[in-house]
Amino acid sequence: MSEQTPEEIVRMAQERVAARKAVARRAIPWGPIFLGSFSALLLALLFSPGMPLEWKMYAVVHGICAQQHNIFVGGLQFPLCARNSGIYLSFMLTFIYLYAIGRGRAGKIPPWSISLLLIAFVGIMAVDGFNSLLLDLGLPNWYPPDNFLRTLTGMGMGITIATALHLVLNNSLRQNVDPHQPVFAHWGEILGIIVIDLLALAAIYGNLGITFWPLAFLAFFGILGVLFLVCLLLTSLLMGYEGKITSLRQLAGPATIALIPTLLIAGAMSWLRFWMESVGLIL
Repeated sequence: MSEQTPEEIVRMAQERVAARKAVARRAIPWGPIFLGSFSALLLALLFSPGMPLEWKMYAVVHGICAQQHNIFVGGLQFPLCARNSGIYLSFMLTFIYLYAIGRGRAGKIPPWSISLLLIAFVGIMAVDGFNSLLLDLGLPNWYPPDNFLRTLTGMGMGITIATALHLVLNNSLRQNVDPHQPVFAHWGEILGIIVIDLLALAAIYGNLGITFWPLAFLAFFGILGVLFLVCLLLTSLLMGYEGKITSLRQLAGPATIALIPTLLIAGAMSWLRFWMESVGLIL
């Protein structure tokens, strides 16, 4: 029997360490822990006393969103400003839409024509945002800005962010990513989410009160969701999940841990802004 080479010994040791880590991960019921943690946070948001729900949502994201140029539906104020409502409402709708059309494992950039449209969405929102900023600074601007345009251009940006983040997550973490499947394969698919966004836009600016809570929650969890997914990606990579995920259930452990920096960042930024407002540093 031939002796093993040093390389073979190292490889076997690495395999044994990886196997022990896998057993340890399976021993911890991360799925129930994540569901319990998320449920507890949601119940705290819904039922903690002191202020109406919409204002609790406003307070949670106060440090992340400027919350100027606010929008109202059915007499209630959205937790995010007009532009961020468009961005993160569209982000959530797009993420849900991608899984609904079977793009959960997609790992390829869309065809060049659709990719150019996604880039154009970024440019269009940048132009509208800069135009609005000029007015806020008291400088000459190009055209009268309004909340409708802020939300509309934000929605295009939301589609682009969701597409990019979906690609990054899949190509970084999934073992079973489909490198030949574009996120959007043809124009019919991208037009589908655009139509959904426009329906949401019509509900907001048609002041359809019955849609306030669903749309407000989508926007609220959209902005927190982007922060959470970034924390999830970094946590997963640090825990050695790169290229190993074949089922979303495997992310229960990193997802539970990622809740901690998500809450700390959102909470610290909100507290800091409220404090700065209380001492008159910002309005």
